[in-house]
Parts: sequence; C-alpha cells; structure tokens
Amino acid sequence: MNIDSVPTKLDNMNIDCVNTKSDNMNTDCTITESGNMNIDDVKTESMSPGELKKSEPYDIFKQLPLEIINKIVLHLDFNDVLNLKLVNKMWRCVYVNQNEIWARICEDLNIRIIDYSRCLYDRSRHDSDCIGYACVASEKLFGPLCDYWETFNHYIMIIKNIKKNDFPTIYIRRQCVEQSYCTDDYIVNINCELKEPVKIIILNGANKPTNKKILPIFNEFEELIKLRKYPLKVIGNKRYLVFEICSIIFVYSIWKTQFTKRFFKVIQKSVEYGLNKDDFNEEFLNNHCDTKIDLYDHKLAMVHPAISTLFLTDLSTGKTYKELEFSSRKCIVDSMKCSDYRLMIGITRRKKKGLKTEHLAIVYHMKGCTQNNSLKIPLLGPVTQFKVTSNCIGVENTGSATPFITKQNNSYLNVFWLECDTFSFDCTRKYIYYNVNQSIFQYDLFKSMLSKFEVVQKIAVDAISNLLPLTPINDRYLLVRSTYPNSYDIFDVKEHVCVRSIQLTAGYSLVHVGKLSIMFSNSEEFMVIAFS
Repeated sequence: MNIDSVPTKLDNMNIDCVNTKSDNMNTDCTITESGNMNIDDVKTESMSPGELKKSEPYDIFKQLPLEIINKIVLHLDFNDVLNLKLVNKMWRCVYVNQNEIWARICEDLNIRIIDYSRCLYDRSRHDSDCIGYACVASEKLFGPLCDYWETFNHYIMIIKNIKKNDFPTIYIRRQCVEQSYCTDDYIVNINCELKEPVKIIILNGANKPTNKKILPIFNEFEELIKLRKYPLKVIGNKRYLVFEICSIIFVYSIWKTQFTKRFFKVIQKSVEYGLNKDDFNEEFLNNHCDTKIDLYDHKLAMVHPAISTLFLTDLSTGKTYKELEFSSRKCIVDSMKCSDYRLMIGITRRKKKGLKTEHLAIVYHMKGCTQNNSLKIPLLGPVTQFKVTSNCIGVENTGSATPFITKQNNSYLNVFWLECDTFSFDCTRKYIYYNVNQSIFQYDLFKSMLSKFEVVQKIAVDAISNLLPLTPINDRYLLVRSTYPNSYDIFDVKEHVCVRSIQLTAGYSLVHVGKLSIMFSNSEEFMVIAFS
C-alpha cells in the first residue's frame, strides 16, 4: 500500500465482483399521449428542459435502501471507495460511512479494531488542537466516522509516522522488578517480596504520561507467589490478563484501564477444587509445574506435558470445554500456539525403538468439522515458534528447512518447505519474508498457486543478522536485527529500504513488538518506541 499518494491501488484487495448486463433486463414501458411513461404499471411524469434546470440535481441513490448501496459499494475496489467519499457530503457522511464497507477493507489488510483500541480511546479525549489527529476538523464538518473507518485512519497514521520517523522514545524506570510482561497498552511488574507484589504501568501513547496501578490480588495467588518455588507465567491481551502457576490460573478482565478480578481455577479439576488449602499440596504443585500457556482473544490454551494433554478454557465463561491428547508417550513440549480455530504444538519425544529422539509439529484444525483434524509433520530440529495467518501456518525450528502449511478445502493439508534461517508473514497474508545468509527474500503465496510465475524475490542483501526472527510490525514494516552490534532496523518491505536504525547500549534486550510500539529493557528501565 502506498501511503504517500492516497488514493492508491491495493494489490492485496480481493473483492468478488458480480457483473450484470443491461441486455438481461426486461422492463415493460408504455408512453402515453401526454408524454408520460408507464414503467411496469407505475406512472411517471415527464419534465421540460426548463423544469429540469430549476430542479435540484437528481440523486438516484436517494431512492435506494442503504443496505443496497452497501452491497454495491462492496463490489468496488479500495481506490473507488476513496473516490466515492469525495463526491459530496451525502456520500462522505452516509453512503461510504458504513462499518460493513470499512470492515471489508480492514479484513483485507488484517486490521483489527482491538489492535488499535487505545488509539480510539485517545481520540475521544482529544480536542482540535491535537497535532496527531488532523481530521478532527473534518469530523466537525461532516460528523464522526464509523468505527472501522476510524480504525483504518489510525492504521494509516501509524504507517505515516513510521515512514517519516515521527515517533518518540519513552523511558520508564524499572525499580525492584523480578519479572515483567509487556504489551502495547500496559506493563506488568512483579516482585514477590513486596507487600503489593504486582503493579501495572498503563501506557497512554506518545507524549502522554503513564499511569500506575496496584493489581488486586487473589489470596490463593499471593500465597503461591510468596513460596517462590514454582514458575509464574503471565500472558495478556486487551481483554484479559492471566497468571498461571502449576496449572492454576488467575484471570483478570480489562476494560480500558481498569483491571478487575474475574476468577481463579485449577485446569482439569472440578470447580470446587482449590477452595481448601490442602488442595495445593507440594505433590500436586510439583506434578504441574511444567505447563505452557497461550492466549487468543478469550480462549486460553494450556498444555500439560506430564499427561500429554492440551486444555482449552473460555475465559468469558470460565469453562474448560476441550481436552486433546497429543501423544501416547511422555514428551517435551518445545512450543505451542493458540489461534482462532487452530492449535499448534511442537514436541520432542523418544522413538519407540532405540534412544533417538523425534521432533514433531502437530496442527489441530477445529472449524467446520465434527472431529478435530490433526496434521503431524516430522522435523529435523525442535520447534522454536509457530507463526500464523488465516490461510497459512509456518513452523520455525532449529533444522535446516521450514515447513509451511496452507489451507485447501477448509483443511490444512498442503505442505511446502523453504530453506531459511527465520521468517515472517506479511500481515495482509500475501507474502512470506524469510532470510538466508543475511539477505531477505519475499515469497508470493498467491503466485505460488500458479506455477508459471516466479514466486521468490530478493529484496535486501547483507542487511541483517540471523540472530533474531523477522518480526512484523504491520503489513509494511519488519523489525530486523542489524549486522551492527546491539542495533535493530525497521525495514520497509515495499520500498526495500531501512527507514530507521535503533542503536542500543549494552544490556538492552527486545521484550515486545506490537502494532503500536516496540519495547526494549535492561535492569534499570524500559525503552518504549511509541508509534501513536
């Protein structure tokens, strides 16, 4: 997408068009003696040229229901939609200003409202003097935008900020912290020795102060972390924050900047389990300390390697609704990933005969089928991480080749391999970016379906280090590890250039890459590069 000259043509837009021919229309028309017309028994009156000049411009769309106009506009490409909003005030305020239209555009660009929700909350608090929101004056003239159009505009604003290097760096002190977890919206700091062991730093965006909150603690949670014997795992998104110790989860709901206690639960146990102190004995805790968790929206996945079982819990209801046994033998879980309707697990286990080990990637597809479709892929090394789009899954591993599983007929059956060190998906789900020997290559997923096209293009040579996986910020920019020591680059995949280099002092490490920010930290502070 080219931001410098909007409107632009989007390569990644795929809108199914239905063409009709006027020849197929059959309308009964009768002209009366007075010059009037009867069309399908509906009488119309003719107007003289003089009357036409005096009348207002005729708008046929005023005669159509808004739902029909939406269906018509949905068949247009992105370029045409941008032009339509310039026709007149009616098109800008009503016809184009519909969530159904902009939801399609956001879907094609993989732009989710929840990813930019902080921008939307900030927008409601800003006035017309705010530099970051130039379209406030336009809203005063034409009224507010629908949610998806507003989300799209914030996405465009972030793209422009990165391209122009127009984003600040925020430093936040890190005092007496044993463990941290970072997102675009908040930082969780944990120190088990303090009277108030968990504190939240609310991030309000660029050039705005941060807020600090003390998290209310479940009594059972406080007792467990005071033991300091068992690993504490933290994961969160914009809706939920979850702490897990030995398969016991403590769930908080999030609304804007408020964190509220929801429930605590022992996975795979009855609802009443955990109400007595004797339930959490040392034997139970030791048997459940090697779990792994992942979170997607309201769905929490937890894997228990000791019993080779994966559990799915709906955080909105608190119910564990699915159990999957992924191995008949004891194994090590190297990595796991939870997605919208897919679960992915990377395991290492001993073969039935001999002492050799085998590495497997297991993908569960659980949509539109009565049984769980699973696919097992043997690998040359353990899985380091899974990366996912709606139509492709990539399995990063320590072996020399990386498998990619694409969707065919609503199931994941087609597998192809690329020899690469690391890789990343384009957020629009059209390209795979991967690196080999410090060079970046672009693999066209759409063209790969048509064998006559060249699908691989080299877009950067000797530009990056192989020590860090390629990490997408959005569909336009990747964060890569530079060949220079302690430095990172923001790489523009459209123009094939580096737009900014981030030089770090010794001791900093990367802790978060999101749609709205990048974060580094050392023992003393967090460094937040805020795009909005």
